[in-house]
Amino acid sequence: MSIRHHIGDDTLMAYVNGTLAESLSVVVATHLAICPKCRKSAELMEDMAGLLLMETETASLSAAEEAMAETIPVGVLQEDRILDRPKKTQGYSNTGVPMPLADRMPAALDDIPWRTLIPGISHYPLPRTGSSKEKGTLRLLKIAPGKTMPEHSHTGQELTLILRGSYIDDLGRFQAGDLADLDSDTLHQPVADTAEDCICLIATNAPLKFSGFFSRLLQPVFGI
Repeated sequence: MSIRHHIGDDTLMAYVNGTLAESLSVVVATHLAICPKCRKSAELMEDMAGLLLMETETASLSAAEEAMAETIPVGVLQEDRILDRPKKTQGYSNTGVPMPLADRMPAALDDIPWRTLIPGISHYPLPRTGSSKEKGTLRLLKIAPGKTMPEHSHTGQELTLILRGSYIDDLGRFQAGDLADLDSDTLHQPVADTAEDCICLIATNAPLKFSGFFSRLLQPVFGI
């Protein structure tokens, strides 16, 4: 598998620090399971974070800081942040998807009970296990060959991991294993460009912003 599009540094650092939203973390973990380059980057970031933590712990504390430290068990805050982060696993499961995604799948990738959004485009919402107050969505999306997604931008961050097939947009061509790390500055209109369905894992932390009157009318239908 030749992966050309990877996780952005800011996103990967937030994942390593345990501050990335749960839905986005699932996509990052799924990409890490199949991308050696991003795994290496994540390991380097974790090593750097560990060194910084050691330096902080050996620095002199004021009386007030020492008193506060005594009331908080070591590592509690960090453990709280990473509690819902998917486990580090590599490779594919027998459901046909990378390991971190397997536990959230209702069936093998070929047996997903897709729900039609518009002709040629279907989705399947996936469960989240974190706080109910956390905004965002996590879902599988299937685009039939030659079909085009409505043009849209983002009011927050969107991570899209290609599981099967490919699509092309203004940012380039994305195929199996590639990850699109998009923010509010991105306006695009993906088109499935092969003879097979393009199946993606998509997470957002805020609603999409569709262009055009008709597409905006579909916003409640898409639910993203």
